[in-house]
Amino acid sequence: MKSSSDSRLTGLLGRDLQGSLSPALHNECYRSLGISGLYQPVDFTRRNIADEDLPDILASLIRLGFSGVNVTHPFKTAVLPLLDEVSEDAMRLGAVNTVVIRDGKTTGYNTDWLGFSAQLPALDNANVTVQGPALVMGAGGAGRAVIHALLKKPVSPVLLYDPDTEQAQATIAHFGSPDIQLVEDIEAAAAESHLLVNASTVGMHGKGGLPLAEHLIRPDHMVAEVVYFPVETNLVQLARTRGCNIATGDIMCLDQALASFILMTDLIPDSGKMKDFFTGLLVKS
Repeated sequence: MKSSSDSRLTGLLGRDLQGSLSPALHNECYRSLGISGLYQPVDFTRRNIADEDLPDILASLIRLGFSGVNVTHPFKTAVLPLLDEVSEDAMRLGAVNTVVIRDGKTTGYNTDWLGFSAQLPALDNANVTVQGPALVMGAGGAGRAVIHALLKKPVSPVLLYDPDTEQAQATIAHFGSPDIQLVEDIEAAAAESHLLVNASTVGMHGKGGLPLAEHLIRPDHMVAEVVYFPVETNLVQLARTRGCNIATGDIMCLDQALASFILMTDLIPDSGKMKDFFTGLLVKS
């Protein structure tokens, strides 16, 4: 099946994809638009494909007529040298999650930061808008996307905390911005921050927990969560009881997915319908 005006072939490259909601969401986008499209995951683990075969797999998808692929762990960085072009944002982040294929040429993008940018308006209200300092907890890939989005808004300074100090230092060095500060005293950082962002895996299904001590969360804090499964993490529940302005992780997940769908297909799905569908997916998962 080749890409044409009325059909699309897209997919997902990564490992351990059995829990991914992307195939259901992207295929529903096609269905809702009345498009003959297919989003096909390529799970390197289930298919027993070696990481070193990534160049060959990407080349085969180009030959098959794919119009784009999403890229997830562990290939977001490894795919960079394989691409013909890389967007400025993806270069800044050092990671690609979307590859657009046109006329045999590949362009890499990163929509993760766009997903977090979509969370920021949910935090605003009539009395206050998002401002710094912002405490970002987690210096991995999600943390980098969050930091990039904050600096582009701009919200500064960004106070970066991670129990893995070396990872936090590497992230700060990667951006090379004076607006990012390493913090080791999370209590002091929370006290001076207006915005708290959990960009770690704390709170994920099966893990639970809080990224910071309960008593550090104030009613005047804005709280953003990156974890979307479950949507009501312990942090979200606690922040809600404190009366904080909250942005849940499902916003980031959905908006980055829709942004990548649009890039890969040049099609624009109804965001309201997709939000309802995605909410239903999360309930069933």
